[in-house]
Amino acid sequence: MTNIDNTPIENTTSANNILPQFVDQLRHLYGIIVQNTYVKDTAKHLNRIIQDANNQTMILIVGKERVGKTTLVNGLLGREILSVDDQHPTSVNTFIRYGEQEEIKAYFLDGVVAVFDLSKLELLTTGDTFASQILREHLDYLEVYLKNDLLKSVTIIDSVSLEAGGGEMAYFSEALMNRVDEIFWVLRAGSMAMDAELLLIETLKNKGVEPLCVINGIDDEEHATAFMDSEQQRIGHLMSDFIGISAINALVAKQTDSHELWQKSQYDQLIAHIHRVAENSDKKTYAILIRFLQWLERFRFELTVIPQRDPFQSAVENIEKYAGDTQYEYSRYQRDLAIVKEYEQEYEQVANTFKQVQTLYQLLQTIAQHDYLHDSKVEEFTEIAVHYQQMLREYRNMHSEYLREYERLDAQHKKIHGKGLMKAFFGQHTQNEFFKERVQKLNEQQEVCVAQYAKVQQAEVSMLQAIRDTQPFLIDLVKVRMSRIEQKVQKLNQQRAKDKRQLKRYAEKLNEFSCLIEAQGYIKEHLQPFLMNEQMPLKSKDIAMLEETVQAILAIDLSNNGLLARSQMNNKMESIAIPFEVQEKYSLQMLDLREEDVKSNDIPEIPKKLVVQYED
Repeated sequence: MTNIDNTPIENTTSANNILPQFVDQLRHLYGIIVQNTYVKDTAKHLNRIIQDANNQTMILIVGKERVGKTTLVNGLLGREILSVDDQHPTSVNTFIRYGEQEEIKAYFLDGVVAVFDLSKLELLTTGDTFASQILREHLDYLEVYLKNDLLKSVTIIDSVSLEAGGGEMAYFSEALMNRVDEIFWVLRAGSMAMDAELLLIETLKNKGVEPLCVINGIDDEEHATAFMDSEQQRIGHLMSDFIGISAINALVAKQTDSHELWQKSQYDQLIAHIHRVAENSDKKTYAILIRFLQWLERFRFELTVIPQRDPFQSAVENIEKYAGDTQYEYSRYQRDLAIVKEYEQEYEQVANTFKQVQTLYQLLQTIAQHDYLHDSKVEEFTEIAVHYQQMLREYRNMHSEYLREYERLDAQHKKIHGKGLMKAFFGQHTQNEFFKERVQKLNEQQEVCVAQYAKVQQAEVSMLQAIRDTQPFLIDLVKVRMSRIEQKVQKLNQQRAKDKRQLKRYAEKLNEFSCLIEAQGYIKEHLQPFLMNEQMPLKSKDIAMLEETVQAILAIDLSNNGLLARSQMNNKMESIAIPFEVQEKYSLQMLDLREEDVKSNDIPEIPKKLVVQYED
């Protein structure tokens, strides 16, 4: 991705070992400066450096609309997790991480975090409902946790599309680009990178960043190879490499287990590149160090402008913006109401899970439609029930086949002898040998029906026992689901209460700039000596930048800028917990299937065996 790849780094073993120690130092510094709200954004950036140093390798997927970024990610995951909608492209950056519990964490702009099920991903990213629009107005980003082995070593970021107008440079979050370890710049075969994209890529090149160019849709474009060659000649100097893929083929290959399609998708090259990036720990260590040096310069600027402000007034304005602005707080409250409304709808659906279930078939359909009913015990029951239905289906087919054959032979016998088979006496008539032979075959079919009917009876006994054992367990699964939804609302209300307490603490500490003075001392006494160690993988120009920035930070005098906390916060924040009175409103619909509900009541009787009578 960057020119760091081509820069020799000495003492790489030491560099790898010191990264955890360096993170500990940064955590301590973060714990100091986070107490001051005036450097809130700067503290947030430092926390991101800490998180990124601890997190897996991060790969950012970038490109204009309709090049297949989201489909590319789905192909890597082997599942259609992310919603693909040409009319409503992805509108929020989505971090896809590994998690044993598959769920969504929605991070809102004011710091609130709400947990959703995977089924709500379309609502949060591409949905066009009123609730979707309200939620996305307040969204900062999403984290999607999936149980996928690839995500154990990397985090994949499905980004919003590039914004560009005319011939201007395309816009994309610089902060996000700075956080990642690799950028996949996605083009669609046959559609060249636009001028606005090239300007942004050239800007990245000047910073030492070279994305990997991923050309998607090689299955749709007959001249894909020629297109890739052309783009390599045109923009190859801006890219680290080129890989051609078919995201559609990869996704279908995963879904159908097609080795041939997977080979055609060329995803093996893409995944191999991902693993190479994830394994390059030396590069990550150096990149984190450089990001911190850049952060120090930002911190220096923050400290420089603080003495020039009216600290008291700016602090009051920041707090009033958060808690005193009625319109702003009303908007936050409407957002929370929208979240709880979604939870209520989910609760109602779960409470009514078994409302329409009156037969075995309906029960099996319901289990298949709800992930929260999937369990090893339930799967065992499903297998038994499906086996019973299969045995029954086979018996009916055999019985129908027998009846068709019987009716056909009976009609023939009536036509020749004037009476049916049941009244037949076979003598010396020339046709009787034919009928005797057919009757024998009918009796053979009848024996098969008898044997299959026994299998049905046996499967029915197993099914009835299984359903008696499984019904209470299914109810318990539903109760657990309902309880979890209630816990989500409780957590949201706890978060709201926490915000209220935080606001009060901020108001009490308007004049507390002592933490920034403490940060100056910590940088001088701990961080600077640590970074100046000769084993650190820093170049001479990096060390010179460090010394200059630290000296500038220490030269800023904040000792006389304390403020008196003489404001009383006009707290108009809606403090009442949002009600979630659903237990009486949506009572649990019980599952109580009886034997007559699940047994088939129209099993045809076993046909009687035909007894051939002979005339004397």
